[in-house]
Amino acid sequence: MQNQKRFIRTTTPRYNSAFWNYQRDRVYDTADLNGVCAESAAGYFIPNEGEVVFRAAAEKTNIFRRIASVISTESGNVRIKTMKPTGAAEFVGENLAYPKSENGYHSFATNAHKIAKLSLVSNKCLNDAGFDIVTALLGDMGREFGKAEEDACINGDGTTRPFGLLHPSEGAEVGVTADGTLSFDDVKALFFSLDAEHRREAAWLMNDETAFYLRTLKDDVGNYLWRDADDTILGHKVYTSPYMPQINSGNSPILFGDFSYYWFMERGGLALQPLRELYAEFGATAFAGTAFVDGRLVRREAVKALTTA
Repeated sequence: MQNQKRFIRTTTPRYNSAFWNYQRDRVYDTADLNGVCAESAAGYFIPNEGEVVFRAAAEKTNIFRRIASVISTESGNVRIKTMKPTGAAEFVGENLAYPKSENGYHSFATNAHKIAKLSLVSNKCLNDAGFDIVTALLGDMGREFGKAEEDACINGDGTTRPFGLLHPSEGAEVGVTADGTLSFDDVKALFFSLDAEHRREAAWLMNDETAFYLRTLKDDVGNYLWRDADDTILGHKVYTSPYMPQINSGNSPILFGDFSYYWFMERGGLALQPLRELYAEFGATAFAGTAFVDGRLVRREAVKALTTA
């Protein structure tokens, strides 16, 4: 699984200086900010140096920024294409016809779902030349945005948030339905419900409670399902998320598959706007952070879910 990411734009040292002087209510040249504007209500896009801090913090709390495919785009309402299986390759004799294939592309519309947060910073800190506003403010933004993103990548409805992996029609396919208590055999059945093509790069996803339960499972001769030495099940890495459901009837507590087929899309990056009057009586400035993202599983058969009856 490869995380593919790139920056949308390259900002200059003059832009970086003007951006933070504007945020701190210091003197700056408006011309230095021109051309790198977000929507007027959202403020200005953070400089590249700040983008590094924001993304690093977001990656720590959004596992999909590490295991999914991250795609950056300037526009929020575009169509993306992904290739679907088109038929097998075959050996053919000289001058014989090639095997026929079907249309090889799916096309999906992307949306721009808005994530927003207010972060308060005391004016005393803002006026302190030694205060590292980049790390403090953008680290806070990144952590909280990452949490909201991860939840949406799992549970999103596709309307107000991206399509999540547990969406009934656009998420992972059901590989196994466990009848009663979740067993060693149920987990093995989920493993083999995934096509071998997708098992090569597959991983497991569940919450901590489910992971703890699976650590206790043994086969008929006493071998544990979970390998403690490298945190794997049947040779594949296990990831946990607090947003995966519990092992309750009707839930899908375990996902197994190649998560690079989940595409997490971000439009433009984080925009920041200082709101100086909102908390002025408390001697603080509120910073409004805004980002637009989308996401969906582009090949449903690449990730399978274990559902409890």
